[in-house]
Amino acid sequence: MRAEALLLAALGWLLIVLLAGMIAVVFLQVLSRYLLDASLIWSEEVARLLFISLIFVGAAVLARRREHLTVTVFTDLLPDRGRHVADALASLVGLICSSYLLRGAWATFGREWDQRTPALQFPMGVIFGLILASCALLLFWLLLTFLVSARDAVTGAPHLRVGPGMGPETAPDLDDDGPKP
Repeated sequence: MRAEALLLAALGWLLIVLLAGMIAVVFLQVLSRYLLDASLIWSEEVARLLFISLIFVGAAVLARRREHLTVTVFTDLLPDRGRHVADALASLVGLICSSYLLRGAWATFGREWDQRTPALQFPMGVIFGLILASCALLLFWLLLTFLVSARDAVTGAPHLRVGPGMGPETAPDLDDDGPKP
């Protein structure tokens, strides 16, 4: 899946740029307000648009890397097959919620694509398009996660530990005891 790896790398860099841009804009606003006693009329709008973009693109990337926030107190007690079933159920719930999110993103994009922001007159269609694309990726990657988890539950495959720092591409070997302290 070379194309997917390239897409994930590009999205990772996009997230870095969005976060750096948001930090820079907020920092400029603070400097302007406290040092120059003047407020930048566009900074809050830009920071808000960057933050919205960061949230939706980040949600899609986290879904693919299986790094969304999870509580594993009970699933850690389950055998491998039970963990796969729990993963599949969690992905199914995410799929259902994301389908509503995608439907809402599509409706909003269709209604509001020609709107412009008040301060910059930036076309909101760009932001709504990014939200729509991110929701579609989120839904697709949750579907893949669901299918893999359901397949592994049926076949009884060993459950690989996944989570922060251990996405599917960096999951430890089966005979590895995990990271060492």
